[in-house]
Amino acid sequence: MVVRIRFGRGPVVTRRKGKNGHIAMLSASVLTLVSICFASMGVWRLTEDVDLTGDIVYTEGLLSHWQVWIAAAVLTQYTGWKLTRYAKQAPATEAFPEGFQEASAAAAVEGVNAQEPVRVPAKVG
Repeated sequence: MVVRIRFGRGPVVTRRKGKNGHIAMLSASVLTLVSICFASMGVWRLTEDVDLTGDIVYTEGLLSHWQVWIAAAVLTQYTGWKLTRYAKQAPATEAFPEGFQEASAAAAVEGVNAQEPVRVPAKVG
């Protein structure tokens, strides 16, 4: 006996560029903030070596070197830059389906024209 399991059709796979552009742009924004954090840790460690600031959290090990923090900041920012470039490859898409904006604008104009004038109460005093 042969049992066949049939699944419905899934989403169509496309080969267009920048398919996940919105996620790439979000990730690039977060990576920029992470890069700023790494750079500030690197500057903190560098100024600690010159005795301008207090002790850093990491006094021993790999994270106790300012070069590691600056390199991490540069690599993180480069990754964010590449993700931004990827996101900009996506074709411009409309935020609303076709005809939606025109219909809602026309309905708004009709609604404004159909309304009665607003009566403002006279000042008392």
